Amino acid sequence: MRVPVSFIHMWLVRGVLPAAVLLAAMPACRAEAGQDESHRSHHSHHHAKSHEHAHASGRGHAHESAARHGRAAQHRAAADAAAATGAAKAAQPPVPDNVGTETKLPLPRYASMRADRVYMRRGPGERYPIDWVYHRRGYPVLIEREFGVWRLVEDQDGQKGWVHQVTLHGSRSFIIPGALSYDGDASKVSTTDHADSRIVAYMPVGAVARGQNHDVPLMSSDRPDQTTVALLEPGTVGRIKACPQGSSWCHVTVRGYDGWIERRLLWGVQPGEIIQPD
Repeated sequence: MRVPVSFIHMWLVRGVLPAAVLLAAMPACRAEAGQDESHRSHHSHHHAKSHEHAHASGRGHAHESAARHGRAAQHRAAADAAAATGAAKAAQPPVPDNVGTETKLPLPRYASMRADRVYMRRGPGERYPIDWVYHRRGYPVLIEREFGVWRLVEDQDGQKGWVHQVTLHGSRSFIIPGALSYDGDASKVSTTDHADSRIVAYMPVGAVARGQNHDVPLMSSDRPDQTTVALLEPGTVGRIKACPQGSSWCHVTVRGYDGWIERRLLWGVQPGEIIQPD
């Protein structure tokens, strides 16, 4: 049985195809080729965009990772610095209670008033009220505490308060303890609304010896052959020149008088304290 064969197939078998047929078939081939090229171009563009996106994403992750590492390094550096500061503070020995926090000088210690008018306040600052006004240059006080430029001091009567450091100096003085003795109009001093005025007694002028019960003898030397130079009333203020080691006497000067006094009779020197000659 024979099967009908198409005209085009017949010519294809023979290897001959009319030009019209080829021209008709070429647009379809070109269309199919164009579709393949468009598909490949779209695929290439999509692949390129995907590659670019992946590259950009990689750069973003890299920058973010670097930022995280930078922040972590900063935190570690800050923690290390804080630890080092804490270690340095811990390594510093604490200031002992018997040493001033500002001057590192021993506490308690004696000092003298530098001016003829010194204000004693209730606290370490000018905003605190004034309790006492001292009118005696060289008056001895005992420094107990330090706070900035302020010093907590105590006088021979046990009165405590804060005075400014500029009103004190380190030269050593003494006072004869006991009830104060006033001469003339020393007690008649005007006061203000914020201060009571206190006058430290001066040594009386005139006769040297009065023979009163609480007078302290000023001796010519610390030897057994000493003689009496003067009698000092309670409240008398003078300067300490020396308190030798192993001696119970101190060399002092008072208003032109020079001599020796037993240290137990003075206020202004520690028991057993050694003061070198100036």
